[in-house]
Amino acid sequence: MTVGTALLQGTGLLEEAAIPVARLTAEVLLAHALRRERVYLFAHPEHELSEVEWLHYGRYLHERLQGKPTQYITGRQEFYGREFRVTPDVLIPRPENEHVVEAALKLARDARRVLDVGCGSGNLAVTLRLETGAEVWASDISTAAIRVAAANAERLGAAVSFVACDVMSVFRWAAKDLIV
Repeated sequence: MTVGTALLQGTGLLEEAAIPVARLTAEVLLAHALRRERVYLFAHPEHELSEVEWLHYGRYLHERLQGKPTQYITGRQEFYGREFRVTPDVLIPRPENEHVVEAALKLARDARRVLDVGCGSGNLAVTLRLETGAEVWASDISTAAIRVAAANAERLGAAVSFVACDVMSVFRWAAKDLIV
C-alpha cells in the first residue's frame, strides 16, 4: 500500500463517517503513523507503507472513527506557533483561545505577574511567559494536567511556576497584574 492509496482509503472512510475535514485528518493521522511531517506525504506518494506503519494508520483511523479527537491520537496541538503536547487529562487548546493571548498582551502590556487559572496543557501560561517575560504562575486542580503543562513549559523553555490547587484557596493573598 502506497501513501497515495492509503490517503485515498483513509479519506473515504472518514468521509463516510461524516468526520469533518476528512482529507486533512487522514493526512495528519498517516503522517503520525509514518513519524513524518505532512509534507512528506506530498513529496513521496509512492512510498510503500511497512506493515507496522499500516497497522498504526489503521488503528488511528479506527480511534478517530470511534470519536477520539485527532489531537489525542497524535498527542499534540499547535497553539500560537508552538507545539503543545496534549493528553486526555487536558482540554485541547482551541485556536480561538489565541484571542485570549492577544487580549492579554493588549490589556496588560506591562504585567509583571500573571496567573493562569485552570491551566490545562499550559498553553496560555507558557505563551504569556514566552511573549512577555513576566513571572507566570499556573494552577489547576488536576495534578495530571499540571504534569502535562509542566512538561510543555520545560520542553518549550518557559520558566512557569505550577501549583496543583483550588486557586481561590491559595492565591487570594497574592498580588497579580493579570489573571487569565
